[in-house]
Order: sequence, then structure tokens, then C-alpha cells
Amino acid sequence: MTACVRGPDPEHPFEALAGHDYFVRAVKPLLETRCLACHRGDTPPAGLSLVQRSSLYAPRKRDRAFVVPGDPHASRLLTSVVERGRHPRVPGREPLLTGPQIDILYEWIEDGAFWPDNPAGFLQPRTSIRKKGLLER
Repeated sequence: MTACVRGPDPEHPFEALAGHDYFVRAVKPLLETRCLACHRGDTPPAGLSLVQRSSLYAPRKRDRAFVVPGDPHASRLLTSVVERGRHPRVPGREPLLTGPQIDILYEWIEDGAFWPDNPAGFLQPRTSIRKKGLLER
């Protein structure tokens, strides 16, 4: 998969599109199928709602932001979902995220965590249909 890149750069418009494409093709479906079911509503776990992208980047009172663009190791989102991270296990969903899914988040954050502020960046809940023998939608 092509890595995303740091925010839009008028000197390199193709790189800006790569950031958009990486988010839409890899990050957005991952967040929609694995995270959004719980991380929305009035009282989402850990205070992280994925309904608005701004909550992901906002600093917390006593802790760092969930996503620190360019720094995966300082991003609570990533450090919570890795093996032995602070994210609780979700019943019926083992493992929490696969290695390749964690790699997607790591690469996205490392490359600037581009998330479009337009309809392409709006998340919609999706369900996994793997249990029925079908691929994830």
C-alpha cells in the first residue's frame, strides 16, 4: 500500500492526493469496522469519539492527544491498541487489531495522520461480516 504523506502541499499535489487516498482506502475502513461501533455517542470509551476528527488530535487534560501527527509512539491511539496496550479487550473481537491493521495506523500517524475535513473524511458505522464466511465490507 502507498503511504500517506503529510498534509496538502501545493508544490506536490500528487502527494496530497496520496494522503487522501491512503486515508480513504486503508484508515477509514479500519476505523469504521473496528473502532466506530464503540467510539461514538455521548460517552465514548476513554472520551474518544471518532464522529469528529478534531477529538483525535485534541490534547487531553492529563495526557497526550490520541493522535500526534508524525509521532506514532506519542499517539495514545496506537499505544493503546498494540499488544499489552491499555485498550480493553472487546468481547467477541479477538485480537483487538491484527498486525497489518496496527501497521496501517502506525504508517498513517507516522506520515502525518491526514484526515480530510470534507465528506470523504466522515465515518459511517460498518459491521464485519467475517463470521458468516464473507469478507469484511
